[in-house]
Amino acid sequence: MLRILTIVLAVLTGIHGLIHLMGFAAYWPLAKINELPYKTSLLAGRLEVGMAGMRVFSFLWLLATLGFVIAAIALALGKSNWAPLMLGAALLSIVLCTLDWSAAFRGALIDVFFLLVLAMVFGLRMQPSPFPSYTGVPAPLITSPIPAGLPEPVERFYRMHHGDEVPEYHSVVVSMRGTLRFMGITFPARLRFSHIAGQDYRHYIEATFYGYPVMKVNEHYLGGHSRLELPFGVVENDPKVDSAANQGLWAETFAFFPAVILTDGRVRWEPVDENTAKAYVPFGESEQVFTVQFDPQTGYLRGMETLRYRDQKVGTIRWRTELMRGENSNEPIQISATWEDEATPWMVVEIEETVFNTDLTEYILQTGQ
Repeated sequence: MLRILTIVLAVLTGIHGLIHLMGFAAYWPLAKINELPYKTSLLAGRLEVGMAGMRVFSFLWLLATLGFVIAAIALALGKSNWAPLMLGAALLSIVLCTLDWSAAFRGALIDVFFLLVLAMVFGLRMQPSPFPSYTGVPAPLITSPIPAGLPEPVERFYRMHHGDEVPEYHSVVVSMRGTLRFMGITFPARLRFSHIAGQDYRHYIEATFYGYPVMKVNEHYLGGHSRLELPFGVVENDPKVDSAANQGLWAETFAFFPAVILTDGRVRWEPVDENTAKAYVPFGESEQVFTVQFDPQTGYLRGMETLRYRDQKVGTIRWRTELMRGENSNEPIQISATWEDEATPWMVVEIEETVFNTDLTEYILQTGQ
């Protein structure tokens, strides 16, 4: 649906731009157009500009044409610069239509429509400010040896990531910013995820518009049960949602503090090939399985996928999480999540702050940041 609306907007933008050629032709003048009779004054005759001034006025109509047409092409091709191009063209056009109001007022009204669209677009492009730093005090860190018998790509990753010993983490608070897609609309967002390692989590999410929260999500997974406080209601007491939440818990464990995967004795590994392994994580009395991929060039953890419940309409579907790192960092700086039936990630976030091993006994039960 969003793609159809995008195409419609691109077509309307292109047509509106081409109509500006009438102003160029009429006021150069290159042709006689009854709706735009040639004149040498603007503002209903109150501003005399002469023939030279009308040539400049005519050229500006051509410039508006180019702005709208190029914006339409960029929009159709999915280029992000379509919005500033359209903004410049619409502002120029509304000035031209105002100067020639009696003949071109309809164009000004159309320009107002484009400006309203752009107001929405720019509001959905503005990132919120980061959360205030989390103030918990970390406990001293201890380490333990990497266990024997790991699949080759798994052992290679952990030795590259941590050396011969891995830290023992019991909690983490991760603050992030990025984008979330909700009902087909991609919102800027800021997120703070808190984990008690391998057991519980709390998610606090703000979707924003011009940097201000318009939707808030408080989600808890405590004692194997999930409770989601969403803008449209509360979801809880659903075993399928609990299952999906547990997979979210472990996927985030892989992303935020993968050392826990080795120090939690309930997780077991199975080799697949030189760059892939399966990880079996606990879920109540049973297990859930992730296929974990490691980068063949760097050896670092690249992503994982699993079959995960999404909603009543779709049911269980393949869900993939991918990690990206900076050139000089072995820590993930960007995380994305994608459902199999969607072409692009529904979530893309960048990690801005990570605080390990603080006491979350009370914090994980709260709501808000």
